[in-house]
Order: sequence, then structure tokens, then C-alpha cells
Amino acid sequence: MEKFNTDLREKETIRAPGANTISVRTICYVAMFIALAFVLERLFPIVNAPTLRITLAFIPMMFCGILFGPIWCAIAFGITDILGWPIMGLTPIPLILVSRIVNGLLFGFILHREHLRFWPHAILSACSVQIICGMGLTTWGLSMFLGSPYIPFLVSRLPQFVILAVLQIVVFPIVLKIRDTLRKTGLVPA
Repeated sequence: MEKFNTDLREKETIRAPGANTISVRTICYVAMFIALAFVLERLFPIVNAPTLRITLAFIPMMFCGILFGPIWCAIAFGITDILGWPIMGLTPIPLILVSRIVNGLLFGFILHREHLRFWPHAILSACSVQIICGMGLTTWGLSMFLGSPYIPFLVSRLPQFVILAVLQIVVFPIVLKIRDTLRKTGLVPA
């Protein structure tokens, strides 16, 4: 039986010359998280104004960061943003793409741990993502793209950052509960 499991694991991996192995299962999970984030962000936003968007797209990305770490989460965030450009007819804004990739890196670095606790992980991830990516890079990119001054634009977007940080903090224990349940069933990597 052990021989069968070893053979199956070998068939589930892709190995590029001179590179680490990449699990097909990991690629499938990340693709699923990208699809979920895209649907939650682009098709079902909670608030969708020209300069203010509140969505639940952070939930699949939070899972991606918890399960697979910063690199996969950054790739997933970047691909989700890039997919939105042609499908939704959006203009590419490079600084927002950088913001999304940094967002994924932060989620992965902070949340990819065996023993996650509400404090510091939930609060640190929510606050750092909203301050660095939301208030910093995304707002700066939008203000440059729209030609509006940064500080007044930032002030008009402050409610979004507060609401998103609170949502991320509130959802965090639920995400951990689901992760633990999925790990017990063997559906996600331990």
C-alpha cells in the first residue's frame, strides 16, 4: 500500500529541470482561490463605487496565504488582478498590481504558520494589509491614475479601510475553523 501512495505522490508533482517540485494539487487549490476571489471581487462586491470597493475577496486569499505561503498568495493576488483587466474592461494600473502582490506577500508571511492566534496574526495581517496596501499603494495608484491629490483621496477612502480591516478580523476565526476542519478530513495540506 505504501508503494502505491508513493507512486501516486510522484505522479501528482511537476518537476522543472533545476527547480523544486510543484504539486498539481497546490496549483489546483491556488486556481480555485483565484476563481473564488475573482467572483467575489468583480461579480459580487458589497459596495462598488468608482473609488470605493468593499468585497469579500480577501477570504480565499486568506486561505491561500494560510495554506501555501507568501509566494503562492502573491501569485494568486496578481493573477486575480490581471484577469480583471480584460474580462471586466478595466484599465491596467501597475501600482495597483504591485499593491495586490504585496498584499499576497503580507498575507502569506503573517498567516502561513502552524499555530495561528487571533492576536497577533489576525490583527497584524488586517492592519498591515490595509495600511501598506490599501492606504498606501492602492490609494496612491488610484490618485495618480485619476489625477486627484493623494491626501483628500485618502481621507475619502478611510471608511473602506476601517470596514475591510474589521471584516478581516471578524472572519479570521471562521477561516481558521474551516481550515482545521478541512485538514482533519485531509482535503487540504497539513
